[in-house]
Amino acid sequence: MTATPDDLRKRATRLRRGVGQLGVLEAIIDGAYGPWLGAMDADGRGTAELRMHLAGQYRITAVVTSAGKLNLVQLADPNIEKVLSNKPALRRGWSDDEPMPKQPDWIEYVVSWVENASSHVDRRAVIAWRLDGADRRLAAMDDTIESLRASLHEREQLRAVLAAEITELRGELDALPANEPPAEDPVTLITVPTDSAPTTPEPVVELPPDPQPANPLPDNASTDAVNQTAFLETTQVIL
Repeated sequence: MTATPDDLRKRATRLRRGVGQLGVLEAIIDGAYGPWLGAMDADGRGTAELRMHLAGQYRITAVVTSAGKLNLVQLADPNIEKVLSNKPALRRGWSDDEPMPKQPDWIEYVVSWVENASSHVDRRAVIAWRLDGADRRLAAMDDTIESLRASLHEREQLRAVLAAEITELRGELDALPANEPPAEDPVTLITVPTDSAPTTPEPVVELPPDPQPANPLPDNASTDAVNQTAFLETTQVIL
């Protein structure tokens, strides 16, 4: 919550809600004079939520519907916290001596509460509140710095140990003789035993080629031979 009342007023105008809702928001913001800081949100249903605080001592949260009605109001001061709500289970801080006001009177009660809170907190209280917050942030920052310093010191010690180990290993390496090329492993040849006399290759027997059939005579030659034989036989019979 870092917006000033002027910033909140501009924010309420940019919401472009109903006139009733804008009037309720502006009435609460106008009553917050002094170093109030706050924030404003709106949901998709048109409901706006205004949150403000004054020097961390007075806090208010107001939920305003789109119709311009206060649905829930939380008021907290250094002594007590009060809650205005339509639901009895959410109401808080009221008693028989101080009953909760009726809903039509809520806006008047809230504006009066804001104006009263503004008058009770002066510039000195605001500066004291800011100083207290700055002291807490400074203490947290100091704790962070001390933690970083302790971590850095631990890492420096680890670095010193590692540097000493490197120096020792380098000294051992320099003390060793120069590297010689590694000896080659002897290669064992496996000899297969053979006969003393050379082996004479066996002669290759060549088979004769298959006999080629005689050239067959033509058909007319066979016929002439048969006729000639028959002629000779006939001649012998005649003689």
